[in-house]
Amino acid sequence: MNPEVIREQLESIVQDPAFRSSKRSIQFLRYVVEKTLSGAADQIKERTIGVEVFGRPPSYDTNEDHVVRTAASELRKRLAIYYGEEKHRSELRMSLVPGSYIPQFKLPELAGPIAETDAGIEGANGLAAASGTWAEPHDPLLGSVSTERSRKGWYVASALVIVALLMGWFGYLWLRPKSAESLFWKPVLDTPGAVLLAVGDVPNGPPSSTTGQTTFSLPVIHKASSTTVPFADAVTTARVLGELQVQGKRVMIRREEVSSFSDLREGPVVLIGAFNNEWSLRLTRELRYSLALDAEKHLIYIKDAKNPSLRTWSWATDKPTGDQGAAGGPALMDYALISRIWNSETGHVVIVIGGLYTYGTETAGEFLSDPQLMQEIATQMPRNSHSNLQIVLGTTVTDAVAGPPKVLAVSTE
Repeated sequence: MNPEVIREQLESIVQDPAFRSSKRSIQFLRYVVEKTLSGAADQIKERTIGVEVFGRPPSYDTNEDHVVRTAASELRKRLAIYYGEEKHRSELRMSLVPGSYIPQFKLPELAGPIAETDAGIEGANGLAAASGTWAEPHDPLLGSVSTERSRKGWYVASALVIVALLMGWFGYLWLRPKSAESLFWKPVLDTPGAVLLAVGDVPNGPPSSTTGQTTFSLPVIHKASSTTVPFADAVTTARVLGELQVQGKRVMIRREEVSSFSDLREGPVVLIGAFNNEWSLRLTRELRYSLALDAEKHLIYIKDAKNPSLRTWSWATDKPTGDQGAAGGPALMDYALISRIWNSETGHVVIVIGGLYTYGTETAGEFLSDPQLMQEIATQMPRNSHSNLQIVLGTTVTDAVAGPPKVLAVSTE
């Protein structure tokens, strides 16, 4: 492939709005592409990238500092967004080889199977005609009967083969183990009608406790007057929307603030956001894992009803937001809670997806849209679609970028 064509595509990508806001993704992509074009793809290693792109010392510990891994994860997301737009689908495609940081380049797939099929048929007929081996039968009537019997026999044999293949396929579909992803979304997909996707608003500062309540009270949300949706919530909304639309589900997207209880009674619901979505707080408070506030310690956290004193999965609310997970700062942990609830009052399933902070929400969306990540909980998935399911996730935040999601706990109570 012409290196200049690859470089032109590289420039088109880094000038796109999906990349212009991320200097780190641009540096990463330029580095690995140029290394590959110069014939040094074998030198593209995690430590080398950390030293030459992100200025880490040669002796830095890659097990402690995940800057390259998180940057690669961010780059893959931005490339997916870029090529997800219709206007870019006919362009040269760039991606990172799974399990490595080496780029690969692919030409867009060209449509042409019909033309090939037609050409194949025409070629076959031409060959048959040119060979001159077709002989007319001596008795026209006998030849007609023989040909008709042969044609009927071919039809019967073809039909039997097709039936056998269909039976084998449906048997395979019936007997094969269900994936964790299909089991998770099954109650939503099996319910007729549209899915309500209710997205939380931008919070105006950290939540506080209700006046006169204890530190275990339901947090109070202070919402901004703006109707802007947080970026992480928008990304997670897009991921969930894609999952549902691929399965042919119609989706209605609304702000949580204008979604009433009667709306929740109409069909399955997906709630995006934790402390910026009041329905998320209300519907999870009676479950084993819930969203809670410790006003005295200035923490929001995921509360375990079996160990209510623990604050392991928490996020500090008394620190400036800009300092938490910022570039050059220490690595931090954010957490997310995914709950699939069978609501007996509405008779429908409700799915709650939210992080303590924005990194957690984005990580939860990544987990639910990745079949390989979800397969980690395959053995713990309840087969009964009316059973509740909760998943606690953790992510390491490095240089303001969330790392891969880690499953910390699963509950089917």
